[in-house]
Amino acid sequence: MKKKITLFASILLAGSAVYAQKYDPIKGALLTNNITEARKLYDKESANEKFFSKPEGYIIKSYILAFDALDSAKAGDAEKNREAGLEAFNKYKELDPTMKDLDTYKNAPYQLYASYFNSGVSDINTKNYEAAYNKFKNVVDLSDLLIAKKINLPGPIDTNAVYYAGVLAETNKHMEDAVKYNTRLADLKITGPNYEQVYQSLVRYYAGKNDDANFEKYRKLGKELYPQSEFFNYNKLDFAIGGSNSFEEKVANLEKIVTATPEDYKANLALGEAIFEKLNRAKEGDAKPANAAELETKMLTALKKANAVNGNELQPILLMGDHFMTKASAQEEEMRNAEKVVDSKGAKATAADKQKFADAKKAYVAEYAQAAENFEKAADMLGKVAQPDNVQKRQYRVIAGNLAQYYFVIGQDATGANKTKYSALEKKYDTIYKSLK
Repeated sequence: MKKKITLFASILLAGSAVYAQKYDPIKGALLTNNITEARKLYDKESANEKFFSKPEGYIIKSYILAFDALDSAKAGDAEKNREAGLEAFNKYKELDPTMKDLDTYKNAPYQLYASYFNSGVSDINTKNYEAAYNKFKNVVDLSDLLIAKKINLPGPIDTNAVYYAGVLAETNKHMEDAVKYNTRLADLKITGPNYEQVYQSLVRYYAGKNDDANFEKYRKLGKELYPQSEFFNYNKLDFAIGGSNSFEEKVANLEKIVTATPEDYKANLALGEAIFEKLNRAKEGDAKPANAAELETKMLTALKKANAVNGNELQPILLMGDHFMTKASAQEEEMRNAEKVVDSKGAKATAADKQKFADAKKAYVAEYAQAAENFEKAADMLGKVAQPDNVQKRQYRVIAGNLAQYYFVIGQDATGANKTKYSALEKKYDTIYKSLK
């Protein structure tokens, strides 16, 4: 049995060697640029499956199809010929990783490269960006091979092909691929009017990933190559705020920064401010967020942290005061409505009516108390400013007015020493309020 196998194998090898001689006439026609004769011979010989018993059969097939893909007379079949040509070329590489025949048939990969490039640009012009992207991925792969084999393209990379691939990858939301292509250009410091967006894209990407090392690397590189561009002066926080497409994305981006740098005052404040705007300054008609309670917790945590990091700044305290004041105002409306019911019914007001009013007033005072706690801190800071500007004066006046009202409200039900205390505080803040008019 062993002897028969060896004999059979030797017969196959001999047949293959003999058949390989069929390649020579096609090769000769191609080398003299006689494509018509080459195709005629190829059509005849490739009908026999033995034609593809050696890798050379596949690169000949690739050569013929790549040429046809560029033939304007066969434009209708260009896509089919291009894809089949690339498939044949990839099969050739698989069967012969050394690609020893490539020098003879170097026009095969070059014409495939040209066909994919031209067709990709055409897709860009018709805004068929996904198709263009898929083609430019092949363009880059083919250009890398051509450069490595020193065939028609200078190195170290085909900047146009890699640039288009990166832009199209980002356009089609394939960000990991965009980073791969853009990094190749950036690491070679490729520059020019169109290439600034390569560095901008990398900066935005690494800002979103909270990757400080790469963010700074490409931000500094962009600044070096494009010193007049304001873009590369932005910090990571700027990108988290300005580069977000929605409130949810902005919060997520800011949370990443806060998690990575918990002692960052500006990041904590920015997170608190973003949520404050959503909860307290919604546009007319906007529904209250379903997760308002969760957002409030995040906001207060961020603002308290900002205040802990830098206790000399007013903004975190003012925002917390304003937030609770807004909540107190909403509760006040409920309290007033409940009070009207009790008043309108007079002696007929039920225990339930009176309890509803008492509960509403309790909730109102509770929210107001939290606002007052922050406003008193702010009032103390503003009162120590030697020469307050107009903004600070307005802030101080509003705060003093709110505090005077608060101590009036809680003083109504107070007795003894507390009533005296609250009355004095009401008078103190009312005096400040009037002095700043």
